[in-house]
Amino acid sequence: MIPEQFKQNTSLEINVFGFPVQVDYKFYWPEKRENQKDPLVSHIEYRAESYVISETGYRSHFFHTSALEGTDYTTIEELVTAVGESLALENGYNPPTQGQMRLF
Repeated sequence: MIPEQFKQNTSLEINVFGFPVQVDYKFYWPEKRENQKDPLVSHIEYRAESYVISETGYRSHFFHTSALEGTDYTTIEELVTAVGESLALENGYNPPTQGQMRLF
């Protein structure tokens, strides 16, 4: 069963590797059919002033909502941030690694 907290539409601002990104999360997208128990597809739109998500600063992501069954994510923000970071890596963004600072 899909967790209830993901059954909504919302807009929020997240940080993807420190870059602000505006997100529109749509759960029942496209329309839910009358005889359909749960929706088949969800949709996330990412918009950023920087190119962290894509070369245009815009990225659309569709996924089957069955992927949310048994998920470790507790909020929509956690989900869209994880997907956004994955899209940024796919786009070629190379986040800085944490390491020891050198004094010189």
